[in-house]
Amino acid sequence: MKYKLIALDLDGTTARRNRISKQNVAAIKWALANGIKVIIATGRSIGAIRKVAKKLGIIENKMPVIGFNGGIIYDFAKEKILQQNFFSNNELINVFYLANKCKIQLWSYSVKNKHFAYVNTKHSLMTKWMSFHTKRKRILVYDPTTLHDQAYKFVVSGKKENVLKFKAKLLVKYEFNIFDWSYLPNQSLNLEISPKDSDKKYALEYISKIYNIQPSEIIAMGDGSNDYEMLKWAGVGIAMGNAKADIKNISDDTTAHYRRSGVAKAINKYFKK
Repeated sequence: MKYKLIALDLDGTTARRNRISKQNVAAIKWALANGIKVIIATGRSIGAIRKVAKKLGIIENKMPVIGFNGGIIYDFAKEKILQQNFFSNNELINVFYLANKCKIQLWSYSVKNKHFAYVNTKHSLMTKWMSFHTKRKRILVYDPTTLHDQAYKFVVSGKKENVLKFKAKLLVKYEFNIFDWSYLPNQSLNLEISPKDSDKKYALEYISKIYNIQPSEIIAMGDGSNDYEMLKWAGVGIAMGNAKADIKNISDDTTAHYRRSGVAKAINKYFKK
């Protein structure tokens, strides 16, 4: 079987924040130079993908990227959105109300303004962490009904019992995709939330049709719950050594820990035999 496309999660798979091992960079550039398409599939915003995409040769090779867990497919070469899916204004308002009622912190990515993020508090650990890792300006929302926008993704954090209450109430009304989000160094429960039809799997399927590539010709690598469906759908799903047991269990193979250049090792194994 000749594999034609590699789909890569970023954080905890290919990179640690924006730091990527020399081995991973070399392996990815080798793949691109040999006609293999490499697609970034991440929960990050497009702005937070750009630097990494440039370093890996993704932009130079005119490869589209998947952001917001499948909420957007973007072409850096043309600076063009190929496809997007986001929460409606009504959903945005309702999620803010519910987050406030359940006493949890909420961060949301604006659709209308790529420089804005709507929050319900400016002083939580989560909003400070998010502000450090994104250039988006925090807009504190006192009254959700004043929001005249949509959102690509929500990130929530708070006491475990409060977040679980929020999640349960949310799922009663909506069929949103909810993923574990564990970047904060504390004991709170953190989740990221995407619209019903936003998933890396759906976005990757969209791209595969553009290139006329079958699922059996795709290798996907990831470590988190937001990679679950993509890893199951791809011809070969590869879990990182640092992935949780449920991700490893549904994957076809496991490579090394991301800090040990697991992506490079997998590329060498499947393409340089």
